[in-house]
Amino acid sequence: MTIWHPPELNPEQPKYKALADAMATAIAAGELQPGQKLPTHRHLADRLGVTVGTVTRAYAEAEKRQLIESRVGSGTYVRSYNSTEFAIGEPLPEEIVDLSYSIALNVDQAGQLAEDLASLSGNRPLLKQLLNYQTPGGLLRHREAGLQWLQMTGIDSGDLERLLITNGGQHGFHTATAALCRAGDTVLSAGLTYPGFSLVAQQMGLRHIGIESDSDGVIPEALNTACLRFKPRLIYLNTRVNNPSCEQTSAERIDQLAEILQRHQVWVVEDDVQGCLLDASQPSFANRHPEITLFVSGTSKALTGGLRVGYLLPPKPLLRAAASAIRSSCWMTAPLMVEIASRWITSGVASRFIIEQQRQLTQRHALVRQVLTGLDLHSVDYGLNVWLLLPEPRRGQEFCQSLERQKVMAKPSAAFAAGHFNALQAIRFCVGGDTSLPALEKALHIIQGELQQPGPEFDIAH
Repeated sequence: MTIWHPPELNPEQPKYKALADAMATAIAAGELQPGQKLPTHRHLADRLGVTVGTVTRAYAEAEKRQLIESRVGSGTYVRSYNSTEFAIGEPLPEEIVDLSYSIALNVDQAGQLAEDLASLSGNRPLLKQLLNYQTPGGLLRHREAGLQWLQMTGIDSGDLERLLITNGGQHGFHTATAALCRAGDTVLSAGLTYPGFSLVAQQMGLRHIGIESDSDGVIPEALNTACLRFKPRLIYLNTRVNNPSCEQTSAERIDQLAEILQRHQVWVVEDDVQGCLLDASQPSFANRHPEITLFVSGTSKALTGGLRVGYLLPPKPLLRAAASAIRSSCWMTAPLMVEIASRWITSGVASRFIIEQQRQLTQRHALVRQVLTGLDLHSVDYGLNVWLLLPEPRRGQEFCQSLERQKVMAKPSAAFAAGHFNALQAIRFCVGGDTSLPALEKALHIIQGELQQPGPEFDIAH
């Protein structure tokens, strides 16, 4: 194994910045490959003739730039991205089966959109209204449709006065976080969580702490310890189905967590963009404890990814702050897009799309269980994701790289680790999107075959 060393550092820069820049240059040039392990702090310090503190600061700077990632007990690695990371939505070669993103199934959303756009084109007064500025909360009838969406997907604690329209779920929890936090604050989440929230925490300069979970969600004792130690401002949760690990939180566990959070005065940001595909009776913080919950929903997973419409339901004391956060980030959600979503909701199209997705997803999960029988799988029949724990000595990163060489794309557990959380060795793959059933079956057999392999031999000489 060759250990990377940078060339001579730029003498006109602080040494830590020069070293971080050298890493960036090496990554761009391909000298450092995704997943490649970097030298230890001590080794690199001795090699360059600098202090260990300088290397530590350089690695922190590179991690802040999202160039590298540290893994507890393992070391520091060049951050890995799937080859489609910045090209989501672009056509891929036919031989590639992309299971790396949670994407709604194709149920002829394009055909429905064509019909609605044709109808809108003949209504000039409405088009004129949709082209004007709106208040940050959105038009009244659009918010009424949003309230109908919440009720349809199982949220009965909403009221029109509190409902705000956002540019999708990501903007929804970004808005909620911006309404509550300032740089330097601490936020919590499950240790394995949606990377979009990690990006928000990084961008806002927040300290992000991952909490241990079990099959019922975040563990109460671990949450209480984190609240005592870190004094967090909020916790971000996917209660009805966690992305990526697919656990669902029971009503009893929600109540246990709520008691701890209320005692420590910590808010809940509950992201339900995947949960809204599930059985509407699945419990949530929004229904059981609305006084501490900023609830986020959206149409991207249940309907289609390009329809960037979300709904944020904050407690009344936070309504003004949340509306101000929307105003400061984008002023308003594009009314034309919200009009389409509202029509789909009020006409029954949204319900039809969800029911059809649920039917197909149930079929696909049955196929997963059939091909990958006997393995440590976690999923929900109406969910988009499958979480597969790997046997020793396989590691998520190298397993995904092996799959990629066989034209199958998935994501390793490290991609979902909050902060420095030590992730289990697992992969997440999606059964939705444009992947056909035959292509999914082919990919599953490739995954099964790869699990029979012994994995790489590790060079422990360094």
